[in-house]
Amino acid sequence: MPRILLRILFRLALCSVAAYLLWRKLGASGLAFSAPIFGVALARPIIELVAEFTGLVKHAALADLQGRNFEHRGQRLDISEDGQAHRWVSVRDVRKIIPSFPRDAVLRTQFPDDLLHDASLGGERIRADALLAYLRKATETEAIKFRNWLERDVVYPAAKIRERSAAADVNAR
Repeated sequence: MPRILLRILFRLALCSVAAYLLWRKLGASGLAFSAPIFGVALARPIIELVAEFTGLVKHAALADLQGRNFEHRGQRLDISEDGQAHRWVSVRDVRKIIPSFPRDAVLRTQFPDDLLHDASLGGERIRADALLAYLRKATETEAIKFRNWLERDVVYPAAKIRERSAAADVNAR
């Protein structure tokens, strides 16, 4: 963006010099002749500036969703990733897909290390691989479809990221 602003300032200075020279030579009508020069010189950089600004605004507006936009059969899921590339699924979103999913108290006893409270979410998150292990026992059609999607699109890619990072750590030594 600074490069675009410098380009606009440079072109504005050149146009101002041209307008001044035309005004000195032709008087007030010289300013009318200099107006198209401003339009031609400044149109493209201003359009580039607006496009750049639009991209920055879009990035800022969607920053909190970055990397968390998963969808299963039209249902959005809030899935966050921790520093070790483990993915955590919102329990509330899981219950939208599988209404028979256990209550939080049952989950706390079943998965003491794989459940955490997310204050920003206002609810619990379960680690994706623990959820996958739980869903392996499922017999309902919707739960099986969700399990297959979870394994393919959430758990497996996260495992690949962990493998690559472990390999990079070994190579760095």
